[in-house]
Amino acid sequence: MALPKFLNPLKPLYWAFFGARQRKDYVPQAISVGIASLFGNRSMVKQTWEGEQTLSGAKDVAVLVTWDAGGRVHDFLLAHIKGLTDAGRAVIVVSNSPKCPEAEVAKALPHCALFAWRSNRGYDFGAYRDGLKLVPDYDALDSLIFINDSTYGPFQKLGPIIKKMKPSEADVWGLTESWDTRWHLQSYFLLFHRAALQHEGVRALWDDWKHVNSKSWIINKLEIGLTGRLTKAGLKCKAVWPYRPMVTGFCEDVRKHDLTNEESLAQQHRELLKFMCHLADHGAPMNPCHFFWDRLITDGFPYLKREVLTSNPIGMPRLYEWSDVISSASRYDTEMIVDHLRVIAKNRVI
Repeated sequence: MALPKFLNPLKPLYWAFFGARQRKDYVPQAISVGIASLFGNRSMVKQTWEGEQTLSGAKDVAVLVTWDAGGRVHDFLLAHIKGLTDAGRAVIVVSNSPKCPEAEVAKALPHCALFAWRSNRGYDFGAYRDGLKLVPDYDALDSLIFINDSTYGPFQKLGPIIKKMKPSEADVWGLTESWDTRWHLQSYFLLFHRAALQHEGVRALWDDWKHVNSKSWIINKLEIGLTGRLTKAGLKCKAVWPYRPMVTGFCEDVRKHDLTNEESLAQQHRELLKFMCHLADHGAPMNPCHFFWDRLITDGFPYLKREVLTSNPIGMPRLYEWSDVISSASRYDTEMIVDHLRVIAKNRVI
């Protein structure tokens, strides 16, 4: 799809997003799948610690996956665990980190039911699967949340949001959805209700698991492909914040207030607004967690994707106002985010 001339400065950004689909790495994927077959479906968990919560009799569980180069349990992660616990979830924390210091694990134990350390095979989805295998009575589950630490939050109480994820409306829920490559629920937060957990196709997914160590395979087959697989199996999938109303509302606001000609906005900002409307007009998918992060938070969305701050992939102007956006919508302590960014950010001041 050709871009208008006035958007020439944004061409590298556009192709960084949409040109990636043209890359092919079938041979490396095949090798990774072959190696995964040698490991079989055994768990990659190396060690577990019992927390002060309990999994005994748990009907609603959350598997929270984390990774940190030093195996650190940061304050923002503790706040996330507490948010899930407050929402009535028994939390299993699964660390894919290369290190797992006992002192760091000890920080999490008062707030979770179990802490597990595993070899990072299969990335987040491998950890999701190994985490659910730690549930003592899978058949007793009414719901299971898979969630990772790629977000900051929650900025709102999760209980009321989870209540919107009614089993009568959908078997599997996400917070947001994407149409990139094909329609799918975004995998940083997925809730499976009992009908999905007990579905023979879902049970076969866990039982026939392969810890494939190929990011492209994980993205294609699971992050993007899982929703289609679930839908084909007859399960209904739905997002709390659907994509199309979000984009429609955005474009209506831009045109209603003539924001692309608003002189109080920097030229870069106006060009980005034009670019986004151009993409919407042509049906080109945008990652809602990147393009609409501020709009989502204002609407009660409980998270901010970490990569928005660590890399700003779409070149969002005035990103330095992120803490003001969060503070205007919640009482979340944004200093926890700043503390984490001080540790991980490179050549960036946020």
